[in-house]
Amino acid sequence: MVLIQGKYTVELFAEEQELTRQSAINKLSKLKKQGYVQVSGGGKQKRIYTISNKKQREPNGFFRMLNKYSPEKIYPSFQHYVFGKYSVEKAIIDGLLIVKDIRIKHSMYYLFNHVKNWKKLFDLAKKYSLKKEVLELYYEARQIVRVKKIPARYEK
Repeated sequence: MVLIQGKYTVELFAEEQELTRQSAINKLSKLKKQGYVQVSGGGKQKRIYTISNKKQREPNGFFRMLNKYSPEKIYPSFQHYVFGKYSVEKAIIDGLLIVKDIRIKHSMYYLFNHVKNWKKLFDLAKKYSLKKEVLELYYEARQIVRVKKIPARYEK
């Protein structure tokens, strides 16, 4: 079976590969697990399967977290892959380490509303010597966006 890269619906893929609809779904599912297919759409929309000859990993790092919580959506300037769990606290630290763009900095303000573990945030900040920068970013965010109050022990 030769795969031609491109965008397909289940019906188009089944017709192209001369398979039944269920066989096409099974084949696309296996290709997705192997990393050759990415899926978009679903729900009320038709699912679109993007097939490529090379394995593709979905970026799950900084920009995905940023775009999840910020109303200002940022197009990724680089691919950021993370293995394991990636928290909002880690995203704030990565944002301060990696990026110097003002638009990204403004989008980071909204991450403070979703910080669950302030201790983890300030432990990471201490580890990377960014405690002062985290506090500055937090106070800037307080001026512009409505942000959750920081616990008193970390305000120093």
